[in-house]
Amino acid sequence: MEEQDESKVSTVVRTMSILETLAACAPIGITEISRATGIHKSTVFRFLATLCALGYVYRLPDSDQYALTVKMGIFTTNPRDEKLLELALPYLERLSRSTRETVHLAVLLDDKLGYLHKIESTQSLRVVTASYTGGGGPLYCTGLGKAMLAWMDEAKLRTLLGRIEYKHFTTTTITDTESLLKELEKIRAVGYAIDNGEHEEGIVCIAAPLRKGGKYPIAAISIAGPAARMAKNMEYYTAEVLEQTREIERLIP
Repeated sequence: MEEQDESKVSTVVRTMSILETLAACAPIGITEISRATGIHKSTVFRFLATLCALGYVYRLPDSDQYALTVKMGIFTTNPRDEKLLELALPYLERLSRSTRETVHLAVLLDDKLGYLHKIESTQSLRVVTASYTGGGGPLYCTGLGKAMLAWMDEAKLRTLLGRIEYKHFTTTTITDTESLLKELEKIRAVGYAIDNGEHEEGIVCIAAPLRKGGKYPIAAISIAGPAARMAKNMEYYTAEVLEQTREIERLIP
């Protein structure tokens, strides 16, 4: 009986270890999960198969990598975020139809951004971004993150910037606070943020904050696509992002 109990505990421990690794590093492959958790690859594969069948994990299309699904949000979803998504969704879908690029809605989660919703691009030539609903990302080198930082309360901003650990993702990544503060000034001046391939090579993002009462941001929306197409349509895409942002802001209580 005790052996059976120990086996059950071991299964729970390994399951949680895999889920925690996915939460921190997804999308990620079986080999990387095995290395991070110390669990044999064949066992990782079996556990992932079960988690996929239960709807908590999914395998990325045309890939050997795995990530958490939005279903995991039932354990952590903030009711405020649920309401925000309910209000914003029709406008996110409108933005998706008008640009046919990848659309995101994100909120601030501690020192990073959290992807609340993602609509994939319908373009025949589209980029595969690392973002996924329920996942997270850095603030300092994403359009969504910079859009929220730009209008953040100054005291909160200074505290947050003091905790950022900068990392080079691409050759254009901002990796120091002074440069980031200058970038945030430019963003406030024009009303939107650009991620010029700073987080993922070759992917450009246009983002704008959702501000409660026109003051501090509670979220941000964006579109992302291949650099060449985003540059060609920059004026139109920017206008669309700002228009849908204004529409959503009117509904925020």
